[in-house]
Amino acid sequence: MNDLKIWKMVWEVRYPAASTLIDNRGKIAAKWQWMIDLSEWRISNNQVTIHNKNNTTFLNAGFKGSSVVMELPENSAAFISLATDFSSWLLDILNITKIDRIGLRIIQIAKRPHFKLLTSKIRQSLFGLSDADWQIFGGAPDDIGFPLTLTLGEKMANFNLGPMKTEQLSNYFEAKEVKERLPATALFMDFDFYRNEPDIPQIDYHKSFLDFLKTGTNQVSEISDKFMDRYGAFK
Repeated sequence: MNDLKIWKMVWEVRYPAASTLIDNRGKIAAKWQWMIDLSEWRISNNQVTIHNKNNTTFLNAGFKGSSVVMELPENSAAFISLATDFSSWLLDILNITKIDRIGLRIIQIAKRPHFKLLTSKIRQSLFGLSDADWQIFGGAPDDIGFPLTLTLGEKMANFNLGPMKTEQLSNYFEAKEVKERLPATALFMDFDFYRNEPDIPQIDYHKSFLDFLKTGTNQVSEISDKFMDRYGAFK
């Protein structure tokens, strides 16, 4: 059974330096403030940030890139809709004609009772080293990670999995209320999908972003399900 839950989603678009940001900072803040619960905003020389009071949702418009961040999203569909609408609108306002990179990052967490036991199960399942092999390093590791770089169709993905304690997990989040809900020990799974220099015509930004976000989210779900079914969720 897959008990992994999405705790954070991040959508990022990188583009060549856009001088048009300077003249559009107020327009960006005015357009997106009060969308859903986004009541707060900050404007600096090279960035506009709109967010809610509890810091679980951020819209960032920068000189060389934009991002949308949700911690403990209500559902993936709400994130995908907001990310698509904000980034496609922003790139139109800034007249961005070339994209350097698009990326979707999804962090999933599942509560587990014992850190040492979880570490041991991951080590035994994913690393084909005997006790004698581990003695080369002085014994079995106290902590462990399983990082991969993957090619999935037109996308690349950085993947990382491992056991984590609260103090490690908290580094991945901004919102106080989210940090307070983190488990003492968890199985941590991190997918970062991206495409470098995607050939997307300006007129197709909205459709292309929507397709990428939907496909990426579905791929994470499918891979997570298969992985957890195969390895028994390390319980």
